[in-house]
Amino acid sequence: MLLEIKDVSKSYKSRYGRTIREVLTGASLAVGDGERIAITGPSGSGKTTLLNLAGTLDFPDKGEILFRGNSLSGIDTAGLAAFRNREVGFVFQFHHLLPQLTLWENVLIPALPLNGNMKEVYKRAEELLRETGLWDIRHQKPGELSGGECQRTAVVRALINQPSLLLADEPTGSLDDRNATMLTKLLTTLSARENTAMVVVTHAGGVAAEMDKIYSLKEGRLTENHQ
Repeated sequence: MLLEIKDVSKSYKSRYGRTIREVLTGASLAVGDGERIAITGPSGSGKTTLLNLAGTLDFPDKGEILFRGNSLSGIDTAGLAAFRNREVGFVFQFHHLLPQLTLWENVLIPALPLNGNMKEVYKRAEELLRETGLWDIRHQKPGELSGGECQRTAVVRALINQPSLLLADEPTGSLDDRNATMLTKLLTTLSARENTAMVVVTHAGGVAAEMDKIYSLKEGRLTENHQ
């Protein structure tokens, strides 16, 4: 199993350590290689918190998170940064591209810390940009691009290091219907081709319907929706 979230609980606390709200209560999820999963639920139900835990951007109060059978707890800061960079790609509702850099430069940022063969990285970046229809505008900056173009760039950036897992938090939330449909197709096509597992938090029924499984997050627990 690629990712296992086992009986995880997470609370938000005040500065004095008092629990304000428990958002996850014994939540569990298993994600296999190449599997695509949607997580739905009302605002404030803990969906983003769950993604942050899966990507080691935050840590549970209780429970365990395993990646390929190995616990992610106890890993130092440098080790977690390396894990995220090599194994996990992130796509958010807003693209978070650096405005002073070109599309091409933004895409290459995650590959820089790896000190690998940049010739191969450039080749992969070109292939992805051509496939996503962005190659001809690669020298433009985010402020010169449309919302859909920026979000497609964010997807390419997330996939540049060939991660095993893609975590997407409302990736179509800021797009119109046409661009949302295009981005959803792009995500599913690329994840299937590269056997990249994907966990997508979404309010959009059309996005969820394209995934292999749909889970609802209610009262801190995940329940699979059987169709």
